[in-house]
Amino acid sequence: MTARLYPPTLPADVPSSERRVWEALARLPDGWRVFHGVAWQALRRGTPGDGEADFVLLHPDRGLVVVEVKGGDIRLVDGVWYTGDRRGSEHRIDPFGQATASKRALLAYLHETVPDLGWLPAGHAVWFPFLDVDRTLGPAAPAELILDHGDLHDPEAAVERICARWELDGGLDPTQVEAITLRLAPTVEIRHTLALDLDDIDTRIVELTRTQQRAFAGLRSARRVIVYGGAGTGKTVLAVGRARRLAQEGYRVLLTCFNRPLGDRLAAQFGEGDPVAAASFHRLAYRWVDEADLVWPTDPTSDWWDDEAADLVVEAADRLGLRFDAVVVDEGQDFAPSWFLALEALLADPAVGQFVVFADPHQVIYRDGWEPPYDAVEYHLDLNVRNTRPIATAVAEMIGADAPSEGIDGPPVETVVTDDWDRLGRTVSRVVHRLVREEEVEPSSVVVLTQRRDDKDLLLSDTLAGLPTGELGSDAPIVVETIHRFKGLESDVAVVVLRNLEGTLSRTLAYIGMSRARAHLIVVGPAEVVEKVKMGASPVSEAVHEREAGGSRSELDQQGRADAARR
Repeated sequence: MTARLYPPTLPADVPSSERRVWEALARLPDGWRVFHGVAWQALRRGTPGDGEADFVLLHPDRGLVVVEVKGGDIRLVDGVWYTGDRRGSEHRIDPFGQATASKRALLAYLHETVPDLGWLPAGHAVWFPFLDVDRTLGPAAPAELILDHGDLHDPEAAVERICARWELDGGLDPTQVEAITLRLAPTVEIRHTLALDLDDIDTRIVELTRTQQRAFAGLRSARRVIVYGGAGTGKTVLAVGRARRLAQEGYRVLLTCFNRPLGDRLAAQFGEGDPVAAASFHRLAYRWVDEADLVWPTDPTSDWWDDEAADLVVEAADRLGLRFDAVVVDEGQDFAPSWFLALEALLADPAVGQFVVFADPHQVIYRDGWEPPYDAVEYHLDLNVRNTRPIATAVAEMIGADAPSEGIDGPPVETVVTDDWDRLGRTVSRVVHRLVREEEVEPSSVVVLTQRRDDKDLLLSDTLAGLPTGELGSDAPIVVETIHRFKGLESDVAVVVLRNLEGTLSRTLAYIGMSRARAHLIVVGPAEVVEKVKMGASPVSEAVHEREAGGSRSELDQQGRADAARR
């Protein structure tokens, strides 16, 4: 074993004198660390200054040795040093003064930057690799500190002579050696991270959204409007914008949706003084029925909600005297036909009141099919303003739609292949660790979504990358939710766990879940799911052995209704 070299190879433009010394020092025994071209900044007489040493040697049992290298001829006249170059010119030098100054400045730098360093033995010397020097050259240049051409053949003896002259006795522990090494030859990787992408993508998405809003503004005079748009086309943003504009024009506005978390997010857009009532349909029903002192069913079923809830809502609104000049519905594809009749009955003047519905027939997961609630002006949103192009392309493939012709560039969609569902937590934890620790993404910008509630419960039972997990509404750093509950919402980064893509509902949930990611999407699932996603992603294999079904339509539908409408 020989010395460790920093760097391990020299650049081509290093002077031949330094290269000869480097080749000799490379033969020092194990334990020595040899640093070439060490430069630093430190205070000199109270002002910032630069420092540099040709070589710095470090050994735990010796300490530090600074070596200056001089390659030309030397002449000493009345104690003044001169060196000659190849053109015959002479220059005044002070090699030992330079070595002494470098040593002192380097010690000051290390004591300033290495915590608890303590005493660090240090010495210096000057090496003349092309000369033979067999004498003392003055009080500052004793023979023991002069290395010459002959010392190139036995560098270990030469360095030990220097250590003996300075009586160096290091006693450095491994931690101190590594700390000094880090300061003399830092290892730092400065690379492009996903966090930087997120900032840039967000700015460009905002610009696209403004374009979409300007295009939609032309429909202000239409009384009945149905806005169709796929995932990511900005329906919720436009719904909020329409409600706000109508309120500014003096309308009393009802803004509602199916999903409870989305309803809470909509409500947060408006203050108490705003003439906009915003909440999910279920929350509005509970609130109004309670305020009207009406009798609520003991255990309302999904069938009761579809067939009878509307009448109770209208009765409650009548008792409370609730009427609106405009109704705006997001997630219209999930509303029962009776709900639309109830909402229309809440208009103060159905003949002139505005009714705007935003819907995506591809996101139907609670009932079969989608039928428009009334004859209306149709407006189709074609521009994806939420997702980057790689995500939008993958989402479109889930439903057999055409890939977007325009959009925002972003990182490719990733896939993680796993069939070991008992170790799902570990798999997702690795993904989150890379996002948060390596890609420097804020935990609040990451959401983990699952097709099945049991997968969600499994992930909630432990930490992910050492970070606590929680449902929507919690203060946990990492949100874990079912796709049902997160429908209508979005996140900069989404980790989507897909068990299978068999059947319409499973593919619909995949379409919804994948489209929640604005800037980066990672899909976790078995090999056959990853293949169907067809993203051209970078697979990371965990294990491909077991298979487990993703649940029937009725099972997933019951889970989803309970999650989305949770009171």
